Amino acid sequence: MKFVRLEAVRGFAATYVCLGHVVILNLGSSGIFADLFKFGQEAVMVFFILSGFVIAWATSRGEGEAEPFSRYFLKRFTRIYSVWGIAVLAMFLMESIEHLEPVWESPGRLLGNFLMLQDFKYGKPGVICGPVYGATPLWSLHYEWWFYMLFPLVLLLKGAEHRTHMVGMLAILGGVSYALIPNPVSRICLYFGVWWVGVHFATVLRKKGSIEFRDAIVPVSYVLLSTLPLCVLCSWWMFEGRRWSIGEHPLLELRHLVSSVVLVGLAFLWRQMNWLGFRYTIQLFAFVAPISFSLYVLHYKGVVYAKYLGFIGVPLLEFALYVVVTVLLCVFSEIYFYKYFRSWLLPAKRIP
Repeated sequence: MKFVRLEAVRGFAATYVCLGHVVILNLGSSGIFADLFKFGQEAVMVFFILSGFVIAWATSRGEGEAEPFSRYFLKRFTRIYSVWGIAVLAMFLMESIEHLEPVWESPGRLLGNFLMLQDFKYGKPGVICGPVYGATPLWSLHYEWWFYMLFPLVLLLKGAEHRTHMVGMLAILGGVSYALIPNPVSRICLYFGVWWVGVHFATVLRKKGSIEFRDAIVPVSYVLLSTLPLCVLCSWWMFEGRRWSIGEHPLLELRHLVSSVVLVGLAFLWRQMNWLGFRYTIQLFAFVAPISFSLYVLHYKGVVYAKYLGFIGVPLLEFALYVVVTVLLCVFSEIYFYKYFRSWLLPAKRIP
């Protein structure tokens, strides 16, 4: 079952992140126009909520039973690593062409990224390693992958309401421990509450056939409660006169959590307005949805910071070629290679 509006939102969010990086790099970060593209972090929260919804909807059967873990794991593995593998290879080739010699990523960072341990160091403390080749957007894959791995564990608990309460308490515990000692485990637990909002919505929709605002109260309340330790930490930093930024810890994490709640509220408000204008705005980006994941992963080094065609000497032509090459890579990796890789690891079940 396809959710047309969700697909359009996914395509819009990926395009927005890509355009935001291009605009801010080329036009600077000041000015009204640039300000319109400074919500890339919020777009990632949209991805998280959509991801939770899609995974819960796709894997649930009957009263929320999950498919066998082995099959679930292989589906998630092929989804992430098919595109990730193509992206790493593409970045290696781009860097090597630019420098006219092989540019190898350090084995430690490559291994860390393969294990999905990467995050961006300049914005958060307690980071194990940075993304390969400086491709900053890869930070969110770290969270997505571990959300995928936590999801089946939560399903071991019977009852959708109990699961939501457990994840909510886990998020609060993550917020407290992260505020005291910043570390990746606590941070994943903290953000898991945001991802679970999407899971909760999918569960409610499958059970009731519709989602009302009251259905969002419990998971969203847990997200808000998980912000309290960060609010205390931000207040303490302000009292001490420390330098802080909306793009760095601890305000960054607080921004992520609060924005996810605001976005959920705006979605319900827009639905109340019968999706006024959606068809002529967000809906226009539905065609990007099939390559939205690969576009998010590849655009940073493929377009924004690409220099491997610098020998051409015509910036506008170079940029156009960067876009074409990146789109072709997106189509190949997500529409063709992903499906081949998945069918190879997960052959279709034979019907007796």
